[in-house]
Amino acid sequence: MTDTRLFNPTHFVKARLPQSALRAPLNSILGAQANVRVLRELVMAGIPLAAGELARRARLGRTSVYPVLKGLEETGVVAFVGAGALRQVSFRKSHPLARPLAALFQAERSRVEQLIETLREHLRDVQPPPIAAWVEGPVLANEDRLLDSIPLFVLSHPKTLPAMVDRISKELESIEKVFDVQFEVHAQTRSELSARPQEVLDTLSDVILLSGVPPASLVNDQVRPSRKSRMHQDHDSNARRLAVGVAAKLRWDPSLARLARRQLMKRAKSASPQEQRELQEWIRIFSTMSPSRLQRFLTERGERADRLRQTLPAFDLLTPRERKAVLSAQNDGEVRAAIRVERRTR
Repeated sequence: MTDTRLFNPTHFVKARLPQSALRAPLNSILGAQANVRVLRELVMAGIPLAAGELARRARLGRTSVYPVLKGLEETGVVAFVGAGALRQVSFRKSHPLARPLAALFQAERSRVEQLIETLREHLRDVQPPPIAAWVEGPVLANEDRLLDSIPLFVLSHPKTLPAMVDRISKELESIEKVFDVQFEVHAQTRSELSARPQEVLDTLSDVILLSGVPPASLVNDQVRPSRKSRMHQDHDSNARRLAVGVAAKLRWDPSLARLARRQLMKRAKSASPQEQRELQEWIRIFSTMSPSRLQRFLTERGERADRLRQTLPAFDLLTPRERKAVLSAQNDGEVRAAIRVERRTR
């Protein structure tokens, strides 16, 4: 069965100046995210749908879908058929733009299908094969946002897991470039999987399985690990605060990313094997992420970002004064303000 749970485009900007309705009818047809959602469901369904069912599939409010349908009806791209309780909405295949619109939504779905199949092909070549590999996270609940990374989990024996994750992460670079996505690769052992909070374990039955056995079948009842010590929490907090400062500097001067990448490559030459794995992951991030995605990743709160922030030598991008000011800040706003002040005083 086709899995279409990846990607959830969300950003639309309100236009201030008009354009010709004759020359640019797509402005009205695709003028809001709700329009796109409704058209996508109608096109992919291939049959007329009741307004309530259409609202459910498009994840829209039942009452809010009617203004959307009225607007689309005025463009001529949809039509109401039937009457009363049997009234439904149909995508007008006779509309002059119907075929390219349908092709656009088909291409959108095909991109996800091809991405999943490509991942499965790459994982089939991994030797020894992982016990399980899957995608999970906000994408499964249709809650992922533009520029979010895709969480890819790999489970294997502790001895083979580090090398396996290194190889998979390296091979993902080509997939990231072709499909314009970014992955977070999470290494998992069976004990680590079983140690997850129960609310997370409950979601394992609804993952996108890429290789091996379903992860839900691997969960064992084990004692949950204790919380991090206060010292470790403070260390994580300081690391993130510094990363927010780096992201603020990158916003003013994106070229600093090249300097950070050179620092990473230089440090990797003399690093220990464990640190090298972390640094190689950072090199891949600085090499493949767009400036906006990179700034967002540096500051996001997540397992991968928390882990990698511990080994980010790009903190050298901050001057001693900036570093002191950032560590004294109480929140992200104060961090950015500190960077802004230091920038102006140079």
